[in-house]
Amino acid sequence: MLKRLATQINRPVRLMEVCGTHTVAIFRQGVRELLPDGLSLISGPGCPVCVTAVEDIEKAMEISRKENVIFTTFGDMMRV
Repeated sequence: MLKRLATQINRPVRLMEVCGTHTVAIFRQGVRELLPDGLSLISGPGCPVCVTAVEDIEKAMEISRKENVIFTTFGDMMRV
């Protein structure tokens, strides 16, 4: 898959992983070293659950209660 991806990259591509658990797994498994030239990973701000303000959660809950709204989120956020 990475070889095929390498043939399709014609400009620099940066992908951000946003969860600390993903960052650790990527590091431990050596994924960064396997990426083709032109593709890089950037560590994001952290787990969405950890960096989301209470006010934002309350606003999301308000929106989710509206009629005809389907509100999606990370599974971890559902437990907050």
